Amino acid sequence: MLKKLKKHGSALAETDDEHRHRVRKDAKKFRYEAEFFGSLFDDKSGTRRHRKFIAEMEELQDYLGALNDLATGPNVLAQHGLANHPARDSVVSHDDKNALIRMAQSSVDEVIDTKRFWR
Repeated sequence: MLKKLKKHGSALAETDDEHRHRVRKDAKKFRYEAEFFGSLFDDKSGTRRHRKFIAEMEELQDYLGALNDLATGPNVLAQHGLANHPARDSVVSHDDKNALIRMAQSSVDEVIDTKRFWR
């Protein structure tokens, strides 16, 4: 999964929303795998590295999730007839997409550079 994340997450700013969603799914699978196998690395160093790795993955998923919300939120509201609802701005975040992409890219790079708990 690390190779997939590295390959798909290498240039988030140059890709489209659909590609970033694929990276989000890759990260989600990778985190679940890491959580599942974490108990096998229960020495002090392994536990510390596992905890740091999971924290990095959580941060990455938060950024990728926010980007996915920006991409899909307006369509979801429209499908439910709420595109012009007065409270729509409180449901769909208007965060700066470019800033989120930069933070997500930084987070992908951090995950890739984080020491592996499985070594």
